[in-house]
Amino acid sequence: MNEETEDNVVSFAKAKDDARTYEKTLVENKRRYGAGHCPHKGPYNFDQSLASVECIDCGSLLNPLFVLEQLANKEAYWNRRQKELSGYIKELNEELKERTRTKCTHCGNMTAIRFKKEMPNTWHPGPY
Repeated sequence: MNEETEDNVVSFAKAKDDARTYEKTLVENKRRYGAGHCPHKGPYNFDQSLASVECIDCGSLLNPLFVLEQLANKEAYWNRRQKELSGYIKELNEELKERTRTKCTHCGNMTAIRFKKEMPNTWHPGPY
């Protein structure tokens, strides 16, 4: 019986400390949504070699045409917004050109308007 137990015993050599490899055990999950609750509004991770798009918020693989539609809607919104704001700036500039004096709120006398700065000439609002 003693001989049988000696044959079944496997001995392990102690490993050196420098031979040990450590693996990263904590992974930080930066995703905001679960796969079923995400609106997929971006940001996106594009893989050109596989022609696939991944939602960074939830990790779902998306249809590239859906993503293209989302990006086109955002672009159209910003184009409309830029046109509205450039028109507003144009109206303000026309009003300021005509106004050189205003009534003082303290004394009630007419006084000259002193502007700190004018709009930079390097940027001209308009459609792009």
